[in-house]
Order: sequence, then structure tokens, then C-alpha cells
Amino acid sequence: MKDEWHGQMLEYYEERAPEYDEIYQGEGPGIPDPALYTEDVEAIKKVCRDFGRGHLIDVGCGTGYWLPYYASNCTEITLVDQSRRMLSECQKRIKELHTDIDIHFVKGDFMGLRFLSKVYDAAVIGFFISHLQEEDAHLFWRRLKQILKPNADILWIDGSWSDTRKKHRAREGIQQRALNDGRVFAIFKKYFDEKEIGAVAANYSLTLRSLYMGEVYFVAYLRLHS
Repeated sequence: MKDEWHGQMLEYYEERAPEYDEIYQGEGPGIPDPALYTEDVEAIKKVCRDFGRGHLIDVGCGTGYWLPYYASNCTEITLVDQSRRMLSECQKRIKELHTDIDIHFVKGDFMGLRFLSKVYDAAVIGFFISHLQEEDAHLFWRRLKQILKPNADILWIDGSWSDTRKKHRAREGIQQRALNDGRVFAIFKKYFDEKEIGAVAANYSLTLRSLYMGEVYFVAYLRLHS
């Protein structure tokens, strides 16, 4: 069953790529209040503008929506995603930036790819961990720490479990997602509250430097212990 929904999720993101960024404007979301999306997106952009240094890895980069806000703080960026079409959309965004930063694209599952250890100064994780069940999430954090330098910074952006969210979604499990053309896919999704974010930080030796909790999204600024 796990392989079945995992395959659907990959297909969903491949097909969703051209229209994915619509969600940030509150178009067709799970919470029918576009203003909440706008508020949270603007708050995350502000955090991104002050984030990043050295060689940054963006895991599950998708269309690279947040990249324009952190890119200028970095000297080198590695973008990782399983979806070919997501990376294609990301490449379009980078061309519009006209940046001379050294940028690498890596297509594949982060959990199965091979990276050199202790290479990256910072990491962005956007809407990736929420698709992992507990065992895989544990493996993810262990793997991420293996490739980060001591005192590396981490920006974790994902969906928040809020009073508003509770009215429209289950906290965890297989959920349906629809494309603009009406096709429906089943994906695994989980939302996080402040207590659970704090527990993740404690479990994996991370310092929680700041946390913005919106009704739709959150952004946690973490630092790896040396």
C-alpha cells in the first residue's frame, strides 16, 4: 500500500508542477481563505531574506519558489527534487534571476542519493518532511545531519496544524489532491504544531532559533549543534 500511494504522490507532483505555485496565492487550497495563505507566504519570504550562507542545499526544491529570497546570501546552491517537471520550473525561475551564483540540479530521491559528508553550510527543506512517515522522517534527519557542517543552519517550511486547518483536513494520513483538470491523486500528508516542531529539534540536536506559526504554514529556523 505504501508503494502505491508513494507512486501516486510522485505522479501528482510531476503533473502539478506547472500550476503548483498557485497554492501560494490561495488558489484551490485545502483552506478556503486566500488571505491566510498570503499572510503566511509573506512572513516566510521575510525569514528567507535573512537566511542562507556558503553552500546551501534545498531538499525537495520544487519550483524554487523560495529561492529568489535566499539566493543572494549564498555562494553556491544545490537543488534536489525527484520531479523532472518541478526542476524544469525551477530552472525557469533561476533564468529570471540573472544570477551568477553556482547552482547545481540533482534529480532523484534525497533518501537514496549519495552526497559527500559535511559539505553544506545551510539547508532549506520545503514541504518534504510532511510526506514522510515516522520511520522515514527519522532516516531523513539522520541523513541530513551527515551532510551538514557543524553549526549549519536549517530552514524548515511546511504545513501547520492549526485551529483553521482542523476544520478542513485530518492531521495525518492519506489525503486527496486534485489538479486543475480534475484528476485526483492520493498522497500521504502530515501537519505539525509548535510542540512537535520543538520535539524534532530536541530529538536531533538542533537549536530552534526562531519559529513562525501561521494558520496555513510555518517556518522554523534551526541550527545544528557543533
